Amino acid sequence: MAAALHLVNAAAGKRLAAWLLDAVPPALAVMVFAGLQAQTLAAASASGAAAASLASPSLLLLALLLAYGIALWGWEAQAGKTPGNLALGLRTADEDGFAPGWSKVFLRRLAVAAAGIVPVAGPVVVVLSNLWDPNHQRQGWHDRLAKTLVVDVAQGRDPLTTGGLHGPSTFAPGGVTVPGQSGHPELAPPPAAREWPALAADAAVSAPISEVPGRGPAAAPAGPAPTAPGEPRDDPAAADEDLGHTQLRRTAAESVGARLVFDDGQVLRLDATALVGRNPAPLEGERVAALFNFADMGRSVSKTHLHLAADSSGVWVTDRNSTNGSGITAGGQRRPLPAGRAQRAAFGDTVHFGDRHFSVERA
Repeated sequence: MAAALHLVNAAAGKRLAAWLLDAVPPALAVMVFAGLQAQTLAAASASGAAAASLASPSLLLLALLLAYGIALWGWEAQAGKTPGNLALGLRTADEDGFAPGWSKVFLRRLAVAAAGIVPVAGPVVVVLSNLWDPNHQRQGWHDRLAKTLVVDVAQGRDPLTTGGLHGPSTFAPGGVTVPGQSGHPELAPPPAAREWPALAADAAVSAPISEVPGRGPAAAPAGPAPTAPGEPRDDPAAADEDLGHTQLRRTAAESVGARLVFDDGQVLRLDATALVGRNPAPLEGERVAALFNFADMGRSVSKTHLHLAADSSGVWVTDRNSTNGSGITAGGQRRPLPAGRAQRAAFGDTVHFGDRHFSVERA
C-alpha cells in the first residue's frame, strides 16, 4: 500500500505527450476544413473570384480555433487541466501548488508560441526544457518565466485539491494540516508480523545490539546472579558499563518504531518495514509493510531508493542500488551506505538519500 502524500513532478515525456494531445483538436479542425474546401482551394489558386468563397468558411474556422484556445486557457488557469493533462494525469499549478491563473498560463503559452519561430523543433525544445533545469525543480523555461509547476497526480498528490504545495488540508482526515498531528494522513499501521532486512555478514553497526534483524534476540551471556545495589560486580556486563558501553537487551516494555521527519515537513510513522522512493515497488516475492512515495522535484531520488526496518534503537537502512547513493550522518560525521547492506540509523541520526534527507526520531 502506498500513501501519496507528496508531489510527483511530471516526466518530460508525459509533458510532451500532453502538449501534443492538446494540439489534436485544432489540427483535426484544420484537416476537416482543408478536406471540405479542397476543390475551392484548388480553384482559388487560379481565380481571385473563387478565393472570395473561402472567406466565410475561413472565418468560421478561425472562430472555432479561437473559442478552443480561450476555453483551454481558462480551464488550465482555473483548474490546471487541459485535455492532455487530464488524459495523462497531469496538473499545471503555480509555485505554491494552487491554480496558476490566467496571466501565468498566458505567459507559459506565449513562450511556447514564440519558440515557433523555429517550426516544430522550437516548441518541442521548450516543452522538454524541464530536463535542463539548473535549480532541480524540473521547471521548463516557460515554467520559470510564468513561475509554474507541472505535477503528476496519477503518481502523487494533487496540490490543487489538497491545500497546495505544503498543506494537504482537504487531503488529511479532519482537515489536519500539520504533519505529525493526530489524524495526519501518515501510513497506516503495518501488520503485526515484521519483515526484517537481510544483513550482510560484515555489516558494521555503531554499538553492540542484542537482536539482529531476521535472527531474533541473542541469548544473554551466562554469569553470576545479580548482586544487591551497592555490592561490587565482576561480571562482563558490569565491566562493559564501567567502560561506558551499553549492552542493549530487548524487553517486553520496549517499543519498536520510529518517527521519520523528512526535509519537506512530511512525517512517516515506521513500525515495521517500508520502501522509500519516487515510486517504490517491492521485488518479486519481497514483502514490505508500506510503500512511501516521496516526490523529488530534482529527480535525485531513485524509483526504489531505500529499504527501512524499524528497531527499538532506531531504523535499519538499506540502499537499494540507487543512482545517487545514500548515507547516514551521526555525531556530525556522514558515512556512505554501501548498496545492499543494512546499516543502523539511531534516534537522532539523519539519513540522506539522493539530495533529500530525513531525521530519525523516537516514535
